[in-house]
Amino acid sequence: MKIGLLFDSQAELMAAPKAQVNTHYHWREPEEVAAVTQALTDLGHTVDAIGSLENLLRWQQQDLLDLVWNLSVGALSRNRTALAPALLEHLGIPYTGGDAATKSLTLNKDWLKPVLEWCNIATPPWRRFGLGESITELPPWPVSLLKPTCEGYSLGLQRFETQDGLAVLQKQVQQLQSQFQTAVLCEPLIVGREITVGVVGNLEPSLVGAVETLTTSGQALQEQVLDLQAKRQGGFQKVNVDLADSDLQSLRSAALKLMSLLQPLDYATFDFRLDQQGQAYLVDVNADATLHPLRSLAQIAQAQNLTYAHLIQLILTTTGQRWKLELEDPSAS
Repeated sequence: MKIGLLFDSQAELMAAPKAQVNTHYHWREPEEVAAVTQALTDLGHTVDAIGSLENLLRWQQQDLLDLVWNLSVGALSRNRTALAPALLEHLGIPYTGGDAATKSLTLNKDWLKPVLEWCNIATPPWRRFGLGESITELPPWPVSLLKPTCEGYSLGLQRFETQDGLAVLQKQVQQLQSQFQTAVLCEPLIVGREITVGVVGNLEPSLVGAVETLTTSGQALQEQVLDLQAKRQGGFQKVNVDLADSDLQSLRSAALKLMSLLQPLDYATFDFRLDQQGQAYLVDVNADATLHPLRSLAQIAQAQNLTYAHLIQLILTTTGQRWKLELEDPSAS
């Protein structure tokens, strides 16, 4: 097939007026783009690196594309992840990943939270502070995490301690609202383990696994928070965990339930926090999970003796089934 690769580069995102790392850190790492390109090429496909959504609009060979591998996420818009799939559907071009409805729902955490409760999937309790809303009460828990409702990669994530008082809370929320122009969620900090479940497949999963994020010394995160600064500094370890463990079976069930409910997703990762009593809380759904060869989903595949190319093939097969594309089986040659 002729596959167009849609992605946001650092140069393109940071060229926007008033762009800052703290609000625009949504670019795809060059290693991820190169790895996806190489894997698809090795599988016998022709790959055109389109780049940003703006480039696609100017692309003169849209009619020649059989598929778009969509890694586009954009910046500073609650609709940003939905723009590419909506446009591609309008153009009649098949694409990988979730559709516009799924991308919007999973990006906007204040919409996703009630859905999780409706599905009986545990998620931390929350307060929503809308733009212009007066904050008159402190949260009923000692330590909170504040986050913009429609951001990823831990952008804007801040810690707040109730003992610091209402004025401090009001100031932190106002700063986040001004910076991101969106509502802010306030959740209790879940002290304990952080585990990411990765899934490939819509109707039937073809890959399910999990990794736990540990500190630089190999301990559970406990009170540590993976904000943007911590993620950029790195040094954290990710170790594979067995979802057959009795303490983790609920994570597998929740992830598969959401893959079925939210389909099409093709592939996704789900971030959970387990408190010190073993209660699991879903804190994020990553419908734009990175395909970097050294990140969670690739590590999960490797733990199941799958190469990176095999991971890409599984995603491509899932996408092909959804769009009814005729794909050759590379293992047959």
